[in-house]
This record gives sequence, structure tokens and C-alpha cells, in this order.
Amino acid sequence: MTTPLWTVILIIAIGKVNVKVNTKDLQMNKRTTMKDVADQVGVSVNTVSRALNDKPDINSATKRKILKVADELNYHPNRLAQGLRRQKSGVIGVIVADIANPYFSTLVKGLEEEATTKGYSIILQDTDEKYENEVNAIETMIEERVDGIVLSPVQTESGTIRALQDHGVPFVLVARRFRDIKTDYVISDEVNGAFRATKYLLGKGHQKIAFINGPVHNSSAIDRLKGFKKAFCLTGLEPDEAIITHGATTTKDGKQYFKKLYEGERNFSAVFTFSDYVALGVLSAAHDLDICIPDDLEVVGYDDIEFSSCLNTPLPSVKVPKREMGRRALDILLERITKKDRREDKGGERKLFEVELPTEFIQRS
Repeated sequence: MTTPLWTVILIIAIGKVNVKVNTKDLQMNKRTTMKDVADQVGVSVNTVSRALNDKPDINSATKRKILKVADELNYHPNRLAQGLRRQKSGVIGVIVADIANPYFSTLVKGLEEEATTKGYSIILQDTDEKYENEVNAIETMIEERVDGIVLSPVQTESGTIRALQDHGVPFVLVARRFRDIKTDYVISDEVNGAFRATKYLLGKGHQKIAFINGPVHNSSAIDRLKGFKKAFCLTGLEPDEAIITHGATTTKDGKQYFKKLYEGERNFSAVFTFSDYVALGVLSAAHDLDICIPDDLEVVGYDDIEFSSCLNTPLPSVKVPKREMGRRALDILLERITKKDRREDKGGERKLFEVELPTEFIQRS
């Protein structure tokens, strides 16, 4: 049975019930500061600071009282203030081109796992392959006082990279690199990956192979085109430039580019794509056009993301060590941060970390 409100008011008014306030509950919506603790105990903020930081020059009884009150008030140290004092935030900025793409989400997962084991948190930004978004993302990271940045650059411009270098911000490029700018980077062996995928198709008798590649400014696309052409060269054949396209990064792109190719040139028997994400669009377009895969058309992807092996017709693909790339990039960045803290890393003619991890072609039937 619920007690009427007027009864509760009356009981409290005549003092029949003692109401005990839970101090912790009151503090849930308000961040407790050291001043709050100091006011409650009746000591200075400096004394509270010494107690909370376990300094020896404080009376043990006073220290116990301060710790007890801090616990009752639900006091937590301000990480930002601590970071400003020691010039470190314990946070890493991560900027990728498209977090919706399983390639990047898997890479970030590996990076985050490694960061957690090293006591760091991450802030993630997505540029959506737009340079202006990259500029804004880096500005945000600097405002958040991150200790360093892992960046997969858009690559239409390089101003952000030079700005990071000029300002001495520790950073590592991942998945992509600039050939004309000396930086630390972690990539995979794109040339060999594309070479082996194309060699597989040529070995099956395909001589007309369409290639739906990424943007022309993208270092991964540049290297994959090299591998594609290398495989043709070693077999004494020439790739048909009319069925090589550039600019695809999404599933929607894959669908549009394939339909355009199919409307103009129908004599190709296989398609090599910039990524599995693009390949998914090709498969969707092929379904719309009643093209049977792989009997009428063979499709090969790149990156070997999770869905590749789960399709009705599993997708052959180039396996990229995405998690390992994320972990290695984080480790290199932390080494740069440590060297900067020790004043050992002053730029100039320093030794760069230029890591290229191996790829593997996954053949599926």
C-alpha cells in the first residue's frame, strides 16, 4: 500500500522520521573538486593534493580523513588537468578515411586493442575521403591535446602532413603514404598483392580483365595498378586501358563503375577490384544484369574483409593484415612520443619507421 503524500509530509514535519542524505548521490551530477574536499575537511587544497598523491609530508590522521571524505564525495581526478601538468593526455587521435568500410574498422580495432594494453585511449575521426574534413579532424585532435596522431590521409593534398611536421606533433601514417614526404608509415605490400591476384586470373585463362581501381592520387591504388600491370607484363600480354577505371572506394561506386563498363565493353571475362567493398557493388550490379558469378564473370577483391568468405559464391581476395597494421602504427607512435618526451626526437635526419607488411592471396572456390 502506498503512503499518501500528505502523510509523508506530516511525518517529516513533526520529526518522526530522520532523513539521511547520501552524499555520493548528491555528487553524481556535479564533479567534485579538490576544493570541495578541502572545504569539507577544513584544510588547504594543497594539503588535499599531497594526500591524494600519496606524498610523505602529511600527517597520517589528516591523510586518512581526506581520503575518507574524498571517497564519500565521489572525488575523481581531473584527467585533463593532470595531462596539462605533465604535458600528456594519455589519448591518441585516430583519423581514417571511412570508418563504415570494414577495412578501416578492423584496422582501428587492432590499434585500439594495442592502445588499451599500453594505457591509452583513442579519439576517432572519419574524413569521408574529404580533405577539408581531414583539416578539421586534425584541428580537433590538437585542441583535444592528444599525445599523437595515427592518420590514414586523403592524399588529395599534403598540407596537413607538413603542418604536423612543422608543429612537431608526433604522427604515423597508416594504410597510405606520401612518396615525396619523409614520414613514419605502416602499409601492406600492395604491389605484390595485386600482382598475385591478377596472376591468378591470367592463370585461369582470362586475358581481358577489367580493373575498377581507387582514386588516382591514392597510394594504395597506385601500387595496386603497378602490381596489376606487372602480372600482365610477365605473361607477355598488355592490359586493356579501356577497361581500367579509377575513383572507386565504396560499394555504390563499384556498382556504378561496373554498370558503366558493362554498357561500353562486354568482352571482359573477369574484374579485379580496388577492394572487397567495391567488389560487393560489382556483385550487386551483376545480379541486376543477370550475370552469373563466376560462370559468366569472375570477380576478385582486395583486403579480405569478413564477408568475403560468407557469400553464396565466396570472393577470392588479397588478405591484408589490418589489425597488425593498426598495432604496429600505435607502437611506432608511442615510441615517437617517448622520444619526444626525452627530447631525443628533434626531427631532421632521424631514422624513419617505414613498415611494409606482407599480403596473401586467398583463393576461394
